[in-house]
Amino acid sequence: MRRCIIEEEVIVHPVNGMQLSEGYIREDGQAHFRGCLPGIEPEAGDTVDEVLTRLDAKAKAYYGDDVIVEITVHH
Repeated sequence: MRRCIIEEEVIVHPVNGMQLSEGYIREDGQAHFRGCLPGIEPEAGDTVDEVLTRLDAKAKAYYGDDVIVEITVHH
């Protein structure tokens, strides 16, 4: 049986600015999630939102307080 893997693509960009970096959040077994951005230590958590919040804090420390980490929407 094929297991459903949750994967979200995330991007880092300044408010109203161009993309600086791209990463992902993936299911990491037993209902935990892991998120990665280039140059930043991976983060883990129990939910996608928890990992997104942690990546956002790390990105702000790395790039500056004016950046946003958000999940991309594919059309």
